[in-house]
Amino acid sequence: MGKRNKVGLIFSYNENWIGGSYYILNLIESLKLLDDNLMPSLVIFSSSNDDFDSVKQLDYPYIEFFLLEKNKINISFPFFFRVINKLFKMMAYKKLLYKKPSFNINDLGLDVLFPAVDDYFFKPVKNKVFWIPDFQEHFLPQFFKKSEVEHRKSQQNKLIENNRHVVFSSYTAQQHFFEIYPEATNKTSVLQFAVTHPNYQLKNSESVLKKYNINNPYFFCSNQFWAHKNHKVIFDALIKIKSQGEKIQVVFSGKETDYRNPNFIEEIKMFVKVNNLEEFVKFLGFIDRADQLLLMKKAIAVIQPSLFEGWSTVVEDVKAMSQYLILSSLDVHKEQVSENVLFFNPNKPTELANILLEINKTNPIKTQISYDSKRFGFANNFINIINS
Repeated sequence: MGKRNKVGLIFSYNENWIGGSYYILNLIESLKLLDDNLMPSLVIFSSSNDDFDSVKQLDYPYIEFFLLEKNKINISFPFFFRVINKLFKMMAYKKLLYKKPSFNINDLGLDVLFPAVDDYFFKPVKNKVFWIPDFQEHFLPQFFKKSEVEHRKSQQNKLIENNRHVVFSSYTAQQHFFEIYPEATNKTSVLQFAVTHPNYQLKNSESVLKKYNINNPYFFCSNQFWAHKNHKVIFDALIKIKSQGEKIQVVFSGKETDYRNPNFIEEIKMFVKVNNLEEFVKFLGFIDRADQLLLMKKAIAVIQPSLFEGWSTVVEDVKAMSQYLILSSLDVHKEQVSENVLFFNPNKPTELANILLEINKTNPIKTQISYDSKRFGFANNFINIINS
């Protein structure tokens, strides 16, 4: 066997954008499916030992950990943590203000860095692969601070000027890139990720339902409470359902904070209260991953009403368990799933209300999806990308 590829992965476990954390964890899980001779050696970069714990639980056989804070990089922990989080959010690839460290990154022998940053410490790495999940700021700028939109666009322009290799999570995002930047000549790749689940079915479903005080059949919506996730269309649909004398329950899980709109969750809960929807909805907050998956599986169906996505972790979760989806009719959603799904216009609550009422009365027939091939595909595509 020849030299094993060595891949640097920048990782931060961040509940405020858990999708970015799951992305890297799912990538590592998928790589475990490869033949041994194809499995790369991994170097996990983070600024917290706690972040390493979630990676160590995956038991990947060829892995080492590099704690950036301990290598005398002249940067405070809180600032670096924010920078990594901004990387995952694609807010900005901020240039970190390092003094020249005594350690040279080349001593690690990395073949590639992903998702890459162009700061001083990582600058010597020759092969960098960058990641842009989506271009939401171009289509829904009202959900961002003006400075954040400018940062994102500025960094995208730098990637174009430097002719960097860019990975997108969907063909939809890749198409958006060339529509927004028709002059770009970048090498681009699409890496549609797949999920690997903990064995949530070992949990006792009755005890989990009792834990969250769920006593009736329910629909499930598991999104962080960000404005573009479009929770309001569900509440508007419930108002219409209530006006018809019908009743259904929707259970919501997800981190109840939006860094762009700190008052968002309070506004949502006030809307629910003013419209007397308390009996129709239940808020669980950020919950245990296995509990989340079991609640998805036990729901009548899972609702994903988002106005914009790159490649939805929720949709992949539901696909992996052959559960039924009620999805906003985004191009990326239609790229992502074609079985066990009904699409609706995310701006038409009446359309959603009708779907919920129909599915509530007649449980949909679900097609069993063979998901392992998607996990293998995720791993193989990643290897092809870093070797290209």
